[in-house]
Amino acid sequence: MSAVNRAAVEAVLRQYTDPYLNQDPVSAGCVRAIDVQGDKVSVQLELGYAAGLFKSGWAQMLQMAIEGLDGVSSARVDIQCVIAPHKAQAQVPG
Repeated sequence: MSAVNRAAVEAVLRQYTDPYLNQDPVSAGCVRAIDVQGDKVSVQLELGYAAGLFKSGWAQMLQMAIEGLDGVSSARVDIQCVIAPHKAQAQVPG
């Protein structure tokens, strides 16, 4: 059993491409936290678009991939959708 670290978890996440961003979650800047406590891994991702129907399947797929790492007994992937408000143009009425 080998020790798991953040780099190993990021390497796994880089193998999966978000179909809406056309990038892996690490390159897209979606990773908010990776916590490794012994053989347990917790990952928090933040998507900048509405992904209500998509995020649970995506989280489960990433969780299974992380649990496939040598030395990981369990993993949890939490995905939040945070859509930042955009400033409207001054001359366009609300």
